[in-house]
Amino acid sequence: MDKDTQFSSFKQWLHPINFQQLDQTVKEKQSDKYVKKLTTKAYILLFLYAHLHQEDSLHSLSTRVLDDKLQEAIGFSSISAAQ
Repeated sequence: MDKDTQFSSFKQWLHPINFQQLDQTVKEKQSDKYVKKLTTKAYILLFLYAHLHQEDSLHSLSTRVLDDKLQEAIGFSSISAAQ
């Protein structure tokens, strides 16, 4: 499967998720109060991606997260391997 197809299918999987409700709950509970980059929404998206693409380990996921297209799909403005 080509990379562009992977990311477009990933976005299709996300379509039914009510992110407005998630954002409202996160705001009410102040879950992201001290978060700089890996917000609750980004965390959920990252692990959904890992599950859907059957990543073998956190190490392989940390390598994949450096991909610009994945960062765009998840909504990271910038992230490095150290983070």
